[in-house]
Amino acid sequence: MSTWSGSFTQTYANPENLVRAEQEFDAFMDLYQRIMDTCRAKCIPPHYHEPDLNKGESVCIDRCVFKYGAVQKLLSKKMDGQAENLSNLGSSGG
Repeated sequence: MSTWSGSFTQTYANPENLVRAEQEFDAFMDLYQRIMDTCRAKCIPPHYHEPDLNKGESVCIDRCVFKYGAVQKLLSKKMDGQAENLSNLGSSGG
């Protein structure tokens, strides 16, 4: 008997799941690129002469990424709460 049953195929190779996973990956990469672009523009001068970041630039980037992550976490919680509220409204028949 094979462990590669139909339910495994339906669950993991379902085209809808693959599309959703690809969309989530694209959204994550878009967020990552925006973080990098924003923090680079804010923390690193356009004309520099050293190949490595100095301490001030490194600290600025750390803080920038942390703040970006904190905002994303806050937005995610708010969106989850709104989705839950909508779900509760739908299930109560209202």
